[in-house]
Amino acid sequence: MSFIPAALPPRALDSDRLLTPLAAATAAVGRLDGISRQIEHPEWLFRNYLRREAVLSSAIEGTHTTVEGLIRYEATAHGDRDAKEVSNYVDALQFGLGVAKERGVTRQLLNEMHQMLMDGTDPAKTTPGRMRNCLVKLGSGKLEKARFVPPPEMFVDELLDDLIRYLDVDGPPELIKIAIAHYQFETIHPYRDGNGRIGRLLFALYLAQKQMLAAPMLYVSAYLEERREEYYDHLLHVSQRGTWEDWIIFMLKGFELQANDTIERTIKLSELREDYRKRVSGPKRAANLLRLIDALFTVPAISAPIAVTLLGVTYPAARSNLDTLVEVGILREPDPEESGVKFWMAQEIIRILEQPAGHS
Repeated sequence: MSFIPAALPPRALDSDRLLTPLAAATAAVGRLDGISRQIEHPEWLFRNYLRREAVLSSAIEGTHTTVEGLIRYEATAHGDRDAKEVSNYVDALQFGLGVAKERGVTRQLLNEMHQMLMDGTDPAKTTPGRMRNCLVKLGSGKLEKARFVPPPEMFVDELLDDLIRYLDVDGPPELIKIAIAHYQFETIHPYRDGNGRIGRLLFALYLAQKQMLAAPMLYVSAYLEERREEYYDHLLHVSQRGTWEDWIIFMLKGFELQANDTIERTIKLSELREDYRKRVSGPKRAANLLRLIDALFTVPAISAPIAVTLLGVTYPAARSNLDTLVEVGILREPDPEESGVKFWMAQEIIRILEQPAGHS
């Protein structure tokens, strides 16, 4: 037995139950949008928030690394398989955000992102960039004991086309619509692997398409990772019992909490940047130090060769600037046993990014 979801939209929703959580979520997203428009150079934070989302979304699927581990992998191209998979997520999300803002969410975009996400995996098992051509199940053990069996492969194309159409037509408020769309995508389960991650990417893509935020700074995987079993149960109960309102309220709460958390995290990072700039102020401080500080808020790791290129100075001059940032507590010295190109890390930035939601 498998489950074939009905076409969207779902049945008429109880708008009275949704009114208060929708208002709270919408207000929080609005405040985040306001913050993103006020801070200086918010684009410096984007990739760090993408990294955090990639780490937490991948953790839901059992792929584990840290923000620092991911940054090291990006800087050196050396690391374990998990770091590679999480790095793929960052690349797929950054690519998808740009396309969705210009052209919207399409089947082609989802396939292109899936291909990027599955880079380096066994193509016979994951079929990168292609819809599945077989039955799949959720949960371990025999098929008849599976927790959930998505629709057979012959239904996938039609259901996915219906989902894409739903995203483009008028309907409920955007935060409700994307909660509905995420359930539908996870239920269709159109790929052999990577469905959970692509489904969570869909949140950011849709918000970018609708330009609800001036900058892509709202991600919900931290909320979902912390409530993983509740997340899975809500998805299953919509299929089993039609509990749409419970699922939507769960997601609206997630949007509210994550928007507020990102506001706090952004304020702390902005304050830290100002503190860094004060640490290097003075008559003997060069403008190059400020350029390095700004670069660290995009990538909180730097090597001497990167500093040479960034500043257009000699190697000794670049090392002198890095040493100064170590002296004032902005950078941490590389591990003396580290092989290859050595990287200095901005630990205070990384600490803010890695702190659990609600503790930033």
